Amino acid sequence: MLSDDEKSLMQHCLRALREHMPGFATRRVQLAMMAEVAHTLALIGQEPAPADAGQRIAVIEAGTGIGKTVGYLLPAIALAHARGRKLVVSSSTVALQDQLMAKDLPALQAHLPIGFRCALAKGRRRYVCPAKLLAPEAQRTVVGDGVEGPHSTEDHPVRLEGRLAQAFQRGTWSGDRDDWPAAIPDGLWQRLSTDRQGCLGSRCPEYARCPFQTARQHLQEAEVLVANHDLVLSALDMEPGVLLPDPAETLFVLDEVHGLPAKAAGRDASRHAVRAAGRWVEDAAAVAEDAGHGLRLDRGLAAAVGGQGERVCAALAALHEELVRHCRFQGDETVHRFAHGTLPPGVADQGAALREAAAGLHDALAAARDAALARAQRDAGAAQPHVAALGSYLGHVEQLIATWDGMLRPCGDAEPPTARWVERLGRGARDADLRVCASPIGAGPRLRRLLWDRAGAAVLTSATLRGCGSFDMFLEESGLNALPGVHLLALLSPFSYETQAELHLPAMRTHPRDAAAHTEEVARQLPTLLAAQPGALVLFASARQMHQVAQALPEALRSEILVQGSLSKRQLLERHKARIDQGLRSVLFGLASLSEGVDLPGRYCTHVIIAKLAFGVPDDPVEQARREWIEDQGRSAFDERSLPEAGIRLAQAVGRLLRTPQDHGTVTVLDPRLGTTAWGRRLLAGLPPFRLVQGKRAVPVREAA
Repeated sequence: MLSDDEKSLMQHCLRALREHMPGFATRRVQLAMMAEVAHTLALIGQEPAPADAGQRIAVIEAGTGIGKTVGYLLPAIALAHARGRKLVVSSSTVALQDQLMAKDLPALQAHLPIGFRCALAKGRRRYVCPAKLLAPEAQRTVVGDGVEGPHSTEDHPVRLEGRLAQAFQRGTWSGDRDDWPAAIPDGLWQRLSTDRQGCLGSRCPEYARCPFQTARQHLQEAEVLVANHDLVLSALDMEPGVLLPDPAETLFVLDEVHGLPAKAAGRDASRHAVRAAGRWVEDAAAVAEDAGHGLRLDRGLAAAVGGQGERVCAALAALHEELVRHCRFQGDETVHRFAHGTLPPGVADQGAALREAAAGLHDALAAARDAALARAQRDAGAAQPHVAALGSYLGHVEQLIATWDGMLRPCGDAEPPTARWVERLGRGARDADLRVCASPIGAGPRLRRLLWDRAGAAVLTSATLRGCGSFDMFLEESGLNALPGVHLLALLSPFSYETQAELHLPAMRTHPRDAAAHTEEVARQLPTLLAAQPGALVLFASARQMHQVAQALPEALRSEILVQGSLSKRQLLERHKARIDQGLRSVLFGLASLSEGVDLPGRYCTHVIIAKLAFGVPDDPVEQARREWIEDQGRSAFDERSLPEAGIRLAQAVGRLLRTPQDHGTVTVLDPRLGTTAWGRRLLAGLPPFRLVQGKRAVPVREAA
């Protein structure tokens, strides 16, 4: 509960922003968000009754124009200051992290009457390993694992490696990959960075100037930590304090949280190729042999790795035969899914044998790595490359074990099953391989275990969390449906949709089921729809239709179109804005990634055109397993999954139109199902209150001008 002093502090902070921050003005909906954030986070440390489980969590859908970022930062920072707690602000996008660190937080530091330090939290792989950077030749003598080879003849990476080393030595580069002014090739960066398995820790001679350790120190000193969802999930799998503070003592704000369940489920997914695994197992034995000779280790260590590796290779061969016997790929099919997650007995038996053999290899590799690590006490420079190489193969073995943990994990009758499938890689008999895949169909159990049951208090927010006007799908995906005390709040945008924009549903002769005819009609309609627009965004559900429509347009219009994939997303948006600034017309053709997180205010986007409603991919094995499970329970997968998902995607797409209170424009949907079906009307009900126009529309004066 908020104390009177805490309420006074927040009011003082709010007055300071009103009086001193240029352009700042609160809105009623923003104040409502601040109040919800403050009251939820203030419950940290309080133990709820079972009936109120989840009361320290709030889910807030905050529409465009509310001022969401300040709406959560001000109360969260003030409360963290008053309580002496750490605040972790996490996002799914690099753009929002950059905005927080470069704009939002510095502005608050300049104008709030309380002082606070902030730091950007990143994983170890975002920083260079000085031991590798400053002794590259030592690393290149060790057998690699498929990254850029030790005898590369490419001059550019070698020259760049030298420049990186020189800049780091001089102190003009911090060692943070994101601080280097140009792109660093992935292959080179793989050689120059490390993971926890390859790190010497305090034994490293470069430990005192390790950029990752320096960053960790900054995190410990800061009160506000900016992270991303992947890093938060990684940190929660570790001991508290390794990357982020103890979650029980921490205030969390998770922005753009609509993507969190998918990220959590993806982290619990694992896969491995069968024949390719045999090749890296042989490489691991060679690495252990090299480490034994180079560091004069006990010969039994390398022998153990070799012996356990032979067991794994034999198990892989037997598994491959069993999979070939059970998996049937018809024609161009590349996926064989095990219905209901049930493995054939033979596959399960061979998988269990492989899992046992892999555990033995893991123990042998870990023993060899520990021995190499012990040698680092005397000669860290010689030991480091061997520790890194052995650690790399430990990671491979851990992935193999995780895959079979997922493939063999039993599931209760009431629990969602694990999706299990096999992918065919390659076509010819000689190079064909099979990849074994396992993925949970939902992240709810994982998120409850890692975050909801452990977080001191948390606010989850995004502009789009409801599907067809309901939070139900998000609550189920995130596991919050099991916590009755969770606060739910939907704050509508303050924009006047009825006067600023209209939703146009033109009469369409074709149905999206007839892909060729629908594509032809979309191409025929676009020249008229785009005729009076300075800037427009046309969104497609498939890349195939996007390219077909682009090719079918008149040459004059085609020259004004920027198609996603022709440039990076950043370059695409920059070129689009530059054209508009020069008084030219510009039209963006894009897919799902341009329907969220894209800010095109004013003349940059006066018309959003949606070619087709975006439903989930029906042949995705995880989605198939999820829908199968829902239907097995007598529920409707269309009503519970397909429709809400399409509703969220549609809401995100139409949200690209109005970005400021001064914006005006039109959303046009070229999918007749939106206006002619009962479920289409459910989708419409979940959208902002646009002025609806069906059939022909008059071109407003402001567009014709």
